[in-house]
Amino acid sequence: MRGEFHAMLPAFVQGNTPRLQLRPLVPGEARELLTIVATSRPELGRFMGWPREMYDPEQARHFVRIGREAWLQGRTVRLGVFERETGALAGSVELDHVDLRRSQAELGYWIRTDRARRGYATEAARAMLSYGFETLKLHKVRADVAVGNHGSARVLEKLGFQREGTLREDRPVGDTFVDHWRYGLLARDFDAACRVS
Repeated sequence: MRGEFHAMLPAFVQGNTPRLQLRPLVPGEARELLTIVATSRPELGRFMGWPREMYDPEQARHFVRIGREAWLQGRTVRLGVFERETGALAGSVELDHVDLRRSQAELGYWIRTDRARRGYATEAARAMLSYGFETLKLHKVRADVAVGNHGSARVLEKLGFQREGTLREDRPVGDTFVDHWRYGLLARDFDAACRVS
């Protein structure tokens, strides 16, 4: 409903995983964010549009600021993914388009290139899904992955997501509109996947 007031979403209490700390980015971390996006741009930019557009400190600060504002408005939970051992920023994870009335949200994540293939995306996404299903009491979480991004698709499948279809020319990446696989995860399927893992 237009003009509807959204309160800040509940606190994220799943902040530590075995190897990671998940917490909101602060403005002073924008430069580190810019550096790792720049070094990971060739890989991240193959499948997502926003890494191609973050080129200066103000854009990085905007990324941090928008994430914090969206949480206060009850729309998004965006968290930095930090290595517990080194304190280094490894990427981010978010629940976006949170709709408590429909009991749904969209999962997103990325990990810097030099920390890829360590299971960080799966570990961070599992913690975020726990928050979504246990704290927000969501019924379903969806995720869209650019067709051909097999690494990201594997993360979702490990977490119990099912591929539900293909969205044709769904969103731009550079000058091209890219097809996306739509994945979905129901609360009961996440519970079952957690019991198995």
